[in-house]
Amino acid sequence: MMSFLASYENVIALVLIHSVLGIGAYVMLSVNRFSLATGGLMALGAYVSVLVTINAGLPFPVALAAGTLVAAVAALILGFPVLRLEGDYFALATLAFTEVVRVIALNWESVTGGALGIVSIPIETRMWHLVLTLAVLVGGVLYIRSTFIGRILEACRQDEMPAQAIGIDVARVRLVAFVVSGAICGLAGALSAHYSYFIGPSDFGLIRSIDAIAYAVLGGLGNVIGPVIGAIVYTVLPETLRFSAQARDILVSLTVILVVLFLPKGLLSLGPALYRGLFGGSRGRASVEPEAAE
Repeated sequence: MMSFLASYENVIALVLIHSVLGIGAYVMLSVNRFSLATGGLMALGAYVSVLVTINAGLPFPVALAAGTLVAAVAALILGFPVLRLEGDYFALATLAFTEVVRVIALNWESVTGGALGIVSIPIETRMWHLVLTLAVLVGGVLYIRSTFIGRILEACRQDEMPAQAIGIDVARVRLVAFVVSGAICGLAGALSAHYSYFIGPSDFGLIRSIDAIAYAVLGGLGNVIGPVIGAIVYTVLPETLRFSAQARDILVSLTVILVVLFLPKGLLSLGPALYRGLFGGSRGRASVEPEAAE
């Protein structure tokens, strides 16, 4: 067991980081908002935490808190204007934010290192940090979904007009969700930055935002475990196909297409479907046969 963990430690760490990022996207999707700001918010968390560690010499917990806080504040400032937009306009506005952050990181060479990025980052993130973070997030979301706050979020996701009719401030709910999502993405960025020796502008952008949404959609939006399942598949599958870059891209894309077409509720819906197929059919036939005999 220990040898397995040692051999695949980097892959497991990537799965955990991607799961945290997927939960950040899941929070926004739970209020029916398709946000592409994930990459930019993650970049803020990563760069701020690294600069706090290298330039200020502050301890790792403070760096994590700084990256998380800056991303949350950025989400708060961004959320006020863009959450008034609907559909494609909201997605485009959040995409523009991610691109602005990436371009700033690319050109502000004196602070971010420009295209060369920042190297020799102290390795502070440990595996137990990632496991604990993911466990706390999953447990927190599960608890919230079981309370009246979860029912409010579900009402906002289903249809905002009836939600407003019963007195729910949908705009405020979505703003809070955006801030929470920003904090989670910033935390994921800070943890990721301190797990590797290098960060650069190419690590954050549109592809990162799309990947985060893919984790949530691929696994299933019905449960917070969905983004975790999606992150496992989306991270492990390319690793098993390293022998061919072309086959890897094709098969990963094909997997996403098949899941969207045949499992619209995500991979989590595959378990109950298999259970009904294996055990439900025999019970159904047994209940029909006596009626036929009568």
